[in-house]
Amino acid sequence: MARQVPGTLPTAIVSAALGIVLAAGCVWAAGPWSGGQRVSERGGRARAVVAPVAQASQDSIAPSSPAPSTRSVGPTHVPAGAALAPVLAGDKAGSGLTAAELAGALGPLTAQPGFGKHVGIAVADPASPGLLFDDHAADGFAPASTNKVVTAVAALAALGPDDQFATRVVQGQNSTGSAGIVLVGGGDPTLSTLGPTADPAYRPASLDDLAARTAQALAAKGVKSVTLGYDASVFAGPALNPTWSPGYTDGNVAPVAGLMTDEGRAQPAVDLSARVSDPAAVAAAAFAQRLTAHGVQVVGKPVPAAAGTGPEVAQVTSPRLADLVEHMLTVSDNDLAESLLRHVALADGKPATFQGGVTAVRDQLTKLGLDLTGLNVLDGSGLSRDDRIAPAFLVRVLSAAAADDHPDLRAALTGLPVAGFTGTLAEDGRYTTQSTLAGAGLVRAKTGSLTGVVTLAGLVRDNSGQLLVFALMADQAPDAAAARGAVDRVATVLAGCGCGGGAG
Repeated sequence: MARQVPGTLPTAIVSAALGIVLAAGCVWAAGPWSGGQRVSERGGRARAVVAPVAQASQDSIAPSSPAPSTRSVGPTHVPAGAALAPVLAGDKAGSGLTAAELAGALGPLTAQPGFGKHVGIAVADPASPGLLFDDHAADGFAPASTNKVVTAVAALAALGPDDQFATRVVQGQNSTGSAGIVLVGGGDPTLSTLGPTADPAYRPASLDDLAARTAQALAAKGVKSVTLGYDASVFAGPALNPTWSPGYTDGNVAPVAGLMTDEGRAQPAVDLSARVSDPAAVAAAAFAQRLTAHGVQVVGKPVPAAAGTGPEVAQVTSPRLADLVEHMLTVSDNDLAESLLRHVALADGKPATFQGGVTAVRDQLTKLGLDLTGLNVLDGSGLSRDDRIAPAFLVRVLSAAAADDHPDLRAALTGLPVAGFTGTLAEDGRYTTQSTLAGAGLVRAKTGSLTGVVTLAGLVRDNSGQLLVFALMADQAPDAAAARGAVDRVATVLAGCGCGGGAG
């Protein structure tokens, strides 16, 4: 008879407490932290309660952790062993499961009522080609936001972890007699109208900084008034995916644009704010206001204009791509995912559209040597209910990111939420129950949620110290809370197994 992961609730609590005491030496290795701890998005949920926004449609749910997490300064390339260390130090209680017993332990869990009728599970050693556990692992499932893992790996492969996106101001032409300038979007949705973030290592580019630099450059030339054009043509195609629910712009995602501020939020400081219909025009108007505040008169209203070949006046740049990827994965940032999809297209020589992006993602993953069987998506965020990804494919992507010969992909793993501590795995009481507490601090995974869809894909070190990658997917789940509990219980069993110990 297969043994379940041993340990009662008091045992798990004591083990977790001891782990926290010993965790100081593992803080840096566990991924991005700030001030001794990595801040989760629990505050974001509280703010949303204070300032509610329009409710999304029944086919969508609002992002459960929209507020940014913190980042710390670290080396550009992190060795796999260090990057993938668990958050909590110390041993877990119990002797765990052998690989031969894994099927016996996970099999009954696949029948949990919360999963619904369509469940897929894949578990693997990332250094081995086969699967340790396969339950419908080749079937296609709606991935929801676990699709962001695919987008992250493709973006890092195409662009490299140190790439940044520049928002520029260039000299333009006009017929009014005033000097003309053009605000040129570089596809950075994180360009901010707000003040600096609390984390000094994750600082989105500031629109006010760009205005100040522009005003200074103009003043040096004796220019006191300008006309303002704006160019968002770096991205093309439809701004909204035709397979998305119309309600998504109520708080889930903005129309995709090459120029935007605050990810298109109508209320920049409200995480779940409804999104504006024309992000580029709103960004240009905000820039005009800031130019005026810095002493430059803007003649007339900002209008669309081609950047042309005029000299650059000023620019600001986004955080490094590695930091953007970590942010996207930790907080499940839809706007950033769709922008990165288009940047992959541009790097791959494809049109910066939804179709160009998904085609380019396939190209980049093929260059990594990945078998693309099981990948059929229409966007970069996973918002499309027509996306399909097989659990086995997600495991292959995670394995590539964990490989020592792909250090440029490491941010796709270090950005994964940590169970009970960060991002979407620190919400809704996850990893606080008797059946999941033992997984807190040990499971690192990207969550996915749409109506009827609950997914979890990530990694964990088992009881023997073996690194495992997994994908858990249910897209006919009748109860979201029950389905989240079901996937978390499976991940916790993996944390307690000895799956790398061979047959037993």
